[in-house]
Amino acid sequence: MASIEMDARYPRHNRRRAEQREYRLICILAYPLFLLAVVIERLLGLVGLVEARRVPRRNVFSEARAAARSCIPFAFR
Repeated sequence: MASIEMDARYPRHNRRRAEQREYRLICILAYPLFLLAVVIERLLGLVGLVEARRVPRRNVFSEARAAARSCIPFAFR
């Protein structure tokens, strides 16, 4: 019963929590795709099929995480 009362009193809070859950879910689903893209890009760079980036490299996991975090917020605008 208390949660029903809280829902009525704090609609913005509940909406924000729902958006946070959606954001985390999308990140969890998108992360493997970005990880695969980073790994493929690195492999193609080693073979010489694509030009290597000039920026300092991070490990593939942090690069995939950064790519997911930078692209996902556009879905919530």
